[in-house]
Amino acid sequence: MTQSICILGGGISGLTAGAFLAQAGCRVTVLEKAKTVGGSAGAYVRQDRRFPAGATVAFGLEDGGLLTGLFGGLGIEVPAVRLAHPMDVVLPDRTVSVYQDRLRWKAELARVFPERAAEVLAFWKELSQIGGTVFGVTATGVSLPVRRLYDLGHLPGYALRHPARLLPVARRALWTVGDLLNAHGLGSYAPFRQFLDAQLMDAAQTDCGHAALLPASLALDIYRRGSYFVEGGLGQLSELLADRIRGLGGEVVMSSPVTSLIREDSSWRVVTRKRSDLYDVVLNSTGVSFGIGTSHAEDDAFSWGAFRIDAVLDERFAEEHLAGRTLPFALQIQPAAGHPVYEAGGHGPVYVTFLPSADGHGEPINGEIMMTCSIHTEPGGWERRPKEIYAEKKRALADAMLAAIEDVMPIERYVHRSDAGTPATYDRYIGKTAVGGFPLTVRNAILQPNSVRSPLPDFYLAGEQSFPGPGTLSSALSGYHAARAILGGRIHPSFSGYR
Repeated sequence: MTQSICILGGGISGLTAGAFLAQAGCRVTVLEKAKTVGGSAGAYVRQDRRFPAGATVAFGLEDGGLLTGLFGGLGIEVPAVRLAHPMDVVLPDRTVSVYQDRLRWKAELARVFPERAAEVLAFWKELSQIGGTVFGVTATGVSLPVRRLYDLGHLPGYALRHPARLLPVARRALWTVGDLLNAHGLGSYAPFRQFLDAQLMDAAQTDCGHAALLPASLALDIYRRGSYFVEGGLGQLSELLADRIRGLGGEVVMSSPVTSLIREDSSWRVVTRKRSDLYDVVLNSTGVSFGIGTSHAEDDAFSWGAFRIDAVLDERFAEEHLAGRTLPFALQIQPAAGHPVYEAGGHGPVYVTFLPSADGHGEPINGEIMMTCSIHTEPGGWERRPKEIYAEKKRALADAMLAAIEDVMPIERYVHRSDAGTPATYDRYIGKTAVGGFPLTVRNAILQPNSVRSPLPDFYLAGEQSFPGPGTLSSALSGYHAARAILGGRIHPSFSGYR
């Protein structure tokens, strides 16, 4: 019998799962609360400008890449441009330019960290080797935690072919990035540790002392595999997946927030404001709880909230201060201890992206560029009442973030307008204050990774809260793993890196 499957949430994980399920012959319905698909990898319109909802750069689109394998398995080609120099990390006393080319990257490490260049290069060499093995293991299709034989994917064959690669990784399975730093005598080398912390807060939602080495090694070195600007914005990935689902006979229904889930006999009744339908299976990819057992958000694990600013700048800023860099271009700014941004509730680096300006329909606008900037913050404490206190707290953090950017580049005189959003804003529009998934600690990533299976019958989970964790690529992989679990292992993507 053909299964009917309802997917809650039209983000990258839900749409990836939906495309594989529809391709396997299931009747798929995707219900999305917003007016557009994409979630954190999508976009929204604010004052006739189309801003990215979160991520602006994609990973895994290289030949043999993980995202290439997923989309290739669905017959989808992604128009993308590789970015040779996607980012600068600005530390209190130095700036690190992140390059795709490995030789140029090694030269940059030696230039920026001359006090301990030999140790830094040795550290990165080992980190890269570990990351390469983690990539190979991930490309086998293994799904953690292993609950069924097919969750192993092609891992047994990979292990037989490459035992020498796996042994050193197995020995470091419970290490943090900080442990590897200590092994290379770099534990107290503050500048390099600050750089890693800035990168890890974005990629792993935590710092060196807590980030699990195995997933973090791949996240830190993934720029050398290539970062990509997707034509039309990163939300184009979700649009392609949604089109594939529709082309296979499935539904993608917008502006359809779910109001309740009810178990009836052996089916699930999914209720929205406009419809009430029965389905054989439900996949929740929203991260929002609809009752006990319906989300990993009910666990005690901590997740960060985000505070962000969307701004429109005069295009002269790019001409005068970005030195011809290809857009999008990002800055990770790590302010010095005691900076007002921390007193106002921010945590970690200020993450800034400059990108081409587009109107509400995605058409380019001449004479300006757009800027998004965000910072981690505690998800609690941002309640909108009383209004005066909320507004002052919001203004203080926004001003502190803009001041941190101004310390690096003079943006103030180029700003046409700017608007800020808090965790309360996220709660209003997507139903949750915490975004970005659980931190990739040893506990969350190695010892007790979140399964795509829930404790409820015929109910599955995907997205940033399910392993392998935060990020567009990871969410897409979790969607694939969820689809495979629903189908009992009867799908295989076109991965090639594990060989």
